[in-house]
Order: sequence, then structure tokens, then C-alpha cells
Amino acid sequence: MSTAPVPASKLPDLGTTIFTQMSALAQQHQAINLSQGFPDFDGPEYLKQRLSWHVSQGANQYAPMTGAAPLREAIAEKTAQLYGWQPDANSEVTVTAGATEALFAAISALVRSGDEVICFDPSYDSYAPAVQLSGGVLKRIALQPPAFKVDWQRFAEQLSPRTRLVILNTPQNPSATAWSAEDMQQLWAAIADREIYILSDEVYEHICFAKGGHASV
Repeated sequence: MSTAPVPASKLPDLGTTIFTQMSALAQQHQAINLSQGFPDFDGPEYLKQRLSWHVSQGANQYAPMTGAAPLREAIAEKTAQLYGWQPDANSEVTVTAGATEALFAAISALVRSGDEVICFDPSYDSYAPAVQLSGGVLKRIALQPPAFKVDWQRFAEQLSPRTRLVILNTPQNPSATAWSAEDMQQLWAAIADREIYILSDEVYEHICFAKGGHASV
């Protein structure tokens, strides 16, 4: 009896993600699961009511590819209020189904075969597979405890003519450290004369307890 062919994995060494492993351990030992963002509270009642209302009014069609216009406009206004920069809602804002899709889309769009990508460890484990699938080469810079600060001399040494992208995460998961405005200036000083893109993962921008607040790219 013949069996269906099983395609070879493009990421044979990836293994099971740390999130799956830790969630399984938490369930096995009946422990509080701190490995993933599982909310232990309900959503706002007003938001649930509005969702129900829109569904009852027939809001069940595909959204525009870049996201519904009112949502993109609200994101642009929020960015302007928080950071003093007004992106164009039509050409500079894209809505995705979660942060991981956004990260994958951005990496896939920017990274070409042989391009080098710098990231800071510990890092979200979706960065590396996306870079690999795009044909890029990941160069890791380990952040050392207890401060988990970037060694800017080492960063400069990792730059090369092949450097295409730098991925940063602030506030950082899992160290909980946050980049300062000075860090952003150090980054800019290091790459200002090079054609290098920055992918700034700021998913925890509103969960930041640093003295200087959240410094956005």
C-alpha cells in the first residue's frame, strides 16, 4: 500500500518552540504559565458589545489587504500622539493578524539571499526561522546579564557590507530591559552612512516601567 509523500522540512533543526514546551510543563505541573501571553481576565464589556453589534450588522467580509481604513487612521493618530510622527494611513500603515505575521512579512520583504541580519539574544524565536526561510544569515549578539545592555563596540564589529537588517525588541522579552533614547542614537550613529533597515519589535510598548519611559525607534 502506497503512502502519501511527506515533504522535507525547510527547517529540519527548528524543533518544538520554547512556548509549546513551557506551556506543556505548566499544564503538567499545574503551574502558573508565564511563558505566553494568556490573559487571565476578560475583555472590556464595551468592546465585546461593539464587536457583537458589528457582527449583527453584517461586518463579515474580507477587510482590505492593508486593513480597514478607520483602523489604519486610528493607528496613525495614535502614533502621532505618542511619538510626534504622523504616518500616512494609506501608504505607511498595514494591519496584520498579530505581531508574528507582521514580523514574518517584514523580514520576507526585506531580506534577500545572502543578506546578513543582526539580532540581540535572548530573542523571540520566530526571528531566526523567518530569516532562514528568506535566505538570510542571522548574526546574533548576546546581551549579558544583569543589565542586558547592547555593547555598541561589538555591534559595530558585526556590521559588514552584507548587513541588510537589524532586529531589535524593546521592551525586551524575556529580560524586561528597555532601550533608552541614547541607545537609539547609538544605533543611528552606527548605521547612518549605510543602507540598513531597522525592524523594531515594540509589542510591549505600553508595558514599560523604565524611568525614561518607552523610547520608540
